[in-house]
Amino acid sequence: MKKVALFLMAIVLPAVVAAAEIKGTILKADMAHNRIVLKTERGEETLETTKATKGVEYANEGAKVVVTFSKKDGERKISEIVPGN
Repeated sequence: MKKVALFLMAIVLPAVVAAAEIKGTILKADMAHNRIVLKTERGEETLETTKATKGVEYANEGAKVVVTFSKKDGERKISEIVPGN
């Protein structure tokens, strides 16, 4: 039973840990190239959208948003964009 639990944790844990969240203001929304540029506490950050990205309708220049993303192939791919404060 312990082996099964460890096996399941090895599969599920990396997926959970890989997701991250960042808050910022959209400086540029370049949907033709699947990118948004955010102004965050750390400066300007560029992230990529995908066909599966939810909430792209909130990706308007000047909008304050919270972006959930994960790193894939060395790039930060956005899974969701939601309005922020």
